Amino acid sequence: MSKQFLLHLNYGNASSALSRFIDSLEGREPRIAWYPSAGWDFRDLLYLSPQYAKYNPASQAEPAPPDLFLHTDYFPWGGPDFLDTRTLYEGYNTVVIAESIEMLQYLSLPLHCGIVNFPRGSIATNKVVFMNVKVGSNKLGEISYPILYAFCENESFCAEVMLPNETHISHVIHNRYGGGLGGGGKSRGGWILNVLKKLYCELFISDGRHNEIEGGDISAMKRYPILASKDAPTLTSIRSISSKLWSDYSKTIDWNLVS
Repeated sequence: MSKQFLLHLNYGNASSALSRFIDSLEGREPRIAWYPSAGWDFRDLLYLSPQYAKYNPASQAEPAPPDLFLHTDYFPWGGPDFLDTRTLYEGYNTVVIAESIEMLQYLSLPLHCGIVNFPRGSIATNKVVFMNVKVGSNKLGEISYPILYAFCENESFCAEVMLPNETHISHVIHNRYGGGLGGGGKSRGGWILNVLKKLYCELFISDGRHNEIEGGDISAMKRYPILASKDAPTLTSIRSISSKLWSDYSKTIDWNLVS
């Protein structure tokens, strides 16, 4: 379950901020939104907030919002320099501030030359940080969420950490996957459709390019057969926005109920 997954990443550190977050759940399982290949992008915090749901209602009732955001990206660009300052992003309408940042213990996940372009990784690779992040928006006001950022290959993290811990992920974001905000991968994330039901996903947000299969996807599914076993869900769109409002990588971004 999701709490077991968080405890695995916390490595028994009872004094950590992540431990305090787990305690704050008072026994219930956390709702987690996963954004693979997130790069420097934190707009998922806005688009999955109750404030945004009220501002732009879906055509059907949508799942409850997440309690926690999980970002993964192996970050081959030398290091996550956005963590060097508390201001993670500042634009005309939005500012993103890390109110606290805590380093968790390292993982030891592999990088595969058939999946990523830079299998040597960087000084960031296999680090995990827990952050409390506040987003200030001209339209939506202030939004605060905890974020776990694992600087790992998406495929190995899913196959070796998330699925073995029977992690429940309420929301999955597939947006500018692989090409990302700076590149670094050979996969387009086509394998993600195969794991949505395994992760008990309720809402799948996608740029519509999740059906594209490239060499990295094939390598990932050969390396990790659990990513290849097809159990494709039915997707029902309940909200659509122009991709110019997020990734500008396709025509639209769609919120899809998973069934």
